[in-house]
Amino acid sequence: MRNIRYRIAALAGSSVLVTLLLIMAAFNVINRHEMYSNAKTALESALLIRQQDDVVSIYSPEILFVTADKQTNEIHTPKERAVIAWCDNHDTSSMQKTEIEGNTCYLLSSEDSKLLEDAYVTSSVTVVDDGDHHVMYTYTGEITTDISKAIAYVDVTGELNMIGQINLVFLIAALLIGSISITIGYITGKQLEQNQLAQKQFFENTSHELKTPLTSIRGYAEGIETGIITDYPKTGRVIAAQTEKMSRLIEEILCMAKLESGSVTLDKESVDLQAFLQDCLMPFEGAVLTKSLHVMLDLQPMTADADPEKLEHAFSNLLTNALKYARTEITISCGSGQIRIANDCEPLQGDEIHHLFDRFYTGRGGNTGIGLSIAKDLINLHGWKLNAEQTKNGIAFVVRLP
Repeated sequence: MRNIRYRIAALAGSSVLVTLLLIMAAFNVINRHEMYSNAKTALESALLIRQQDDVVSIYSPEILFVTADKQTNEIHTPKERAVIAWCDNHDTSSMQKTEIEGNTCYLLSSEDSKLLEDAYVTSSVTVVDDGDHHVMYTYTGEITTDISKAIAYVDVTGELNMIGQINLVFLIAALLIGSISITIGYITGKQLEQNQLAQKQFFENTSHELKTPLTSIRGYAEGIETGIITDYPKTGRVIAAQTEKMSRLIEEILCMAKLESGSVTLDKESVDLQAFLQDCLMPFEGAVLTKSLHVMLDLQPMTADADPEKLEHAFSNLLTNALKYARTEITISCGSGQIRIANDCEPLQGDEIHHLFDRFYTGRGGNTGIGLSIAKDLINLHGWKLNAEQTKNGIAFVVRLP
């Protein structure tokens, strides 16, 4: 059972990481494909190889004209000469991708482009290193040397750097989100483990609570059958009491199942809470007298729209718990938009007060928290709030109306 938290954590983390990495991979594939298509469109259009009037490229290619004239070639910048040198050693009749002087470029050349028919080169400037000095040579006018090849290229270094930065950010975000998912998965798995353990303990305790009256009823039935028991009125009262105990537990379990399925609906009407609380307390007079408890009432006039049957069920569970653990007194009050049921029970241990309304919670003495859990669900169904507060002498159940 303890491995559930690790399995859910691993599943949550791996699912998120794989999903985000697949998105990042798709992003890279799509962007690089778009970069390739745009570069190809721009280069072919620049060399007049294939006109695509309906397609607009984001790139503006640089065009170089190559001649056999050394002087003409020297007017190119160092980067341009590096491009020309690379093209001399590679087949660039189809678009190629390469890295030149730290820059990533797409290149395409043509020896029969229509550009060559009317091509000429005008004013151009270059800087040549002449020993200790940088000497600037300037060429002016047209150079009519025959041009043998045209080269077009686009530099995509900026786009690739941007994609790399986005990948880094995306990877960091994936790791961060993956870590958060693992943590959430671990916490969820731990809560699930605790819930399963609580359910196991609840059903064990419930089975015991059902088994005890069944055993008692069976014993009395066998005594009557064998003739050992002859006090039938007393036996009948014991069997009826045990049957009632079983019936209440089964009704609570059925109510819990209905609340979980969402099939419980409210039939609201105006309820006088002052008289309502007195009516709820009336069935417990016997228990109050048996334990010699002192009951203090401070009930101010207050009305609310509520379902009397569901609300009585909730407050009966609260009163049952308060009477069960009270040592000497119980205080019931209403007014100022809240209802308060307090008793002077033994101090709760640790964070026990925070788990009083938890489903399947097993408290002191192995008692289940199904009654308080149902009370909280029914009160929340009305749109009200139920909390437990530690007091100087015990605890108090506080119901707050909107």
